[in-house]
Amino acid sequence: MSNTEALQWAAETDDSLTRNEILTDDEIIRTVTAEDDDDDDVTPVNPVKISHSEAVAVLNTSLQWAEDQNFEAHEIMLLSRLRDRTFELKIGTSAQKNH
Repeated sequence: MSNTEALQWAAETDDSLTRNEILTDDEIIRTVTAEDDDDDDVTPVNPVKISHSEAVAVLNTSLQWAEDQNFEAHEIMLLSRLRDRTFELKIGTSAQKNH
């Protein structure tokens, strides 16, 4: 590092230190609370509804992919359980509609 680069780095470091003021606990809480209030301006996005059938199909594809990639057995079992549980939900929803 040249002397010019070292001086520039030192100046930038000093500048960043002066910008990082010490805050009390109350000031930190006020700052964080004010930042949280800014999030209220965000418009919520409507989530896309995914049917049980679509979820089962995606999990079947994921399971096949994981097997092709030689995932560990416990990872494949997890996907398998998720697929089976989703299938059970699909069956349960169909049974409720028929009654």
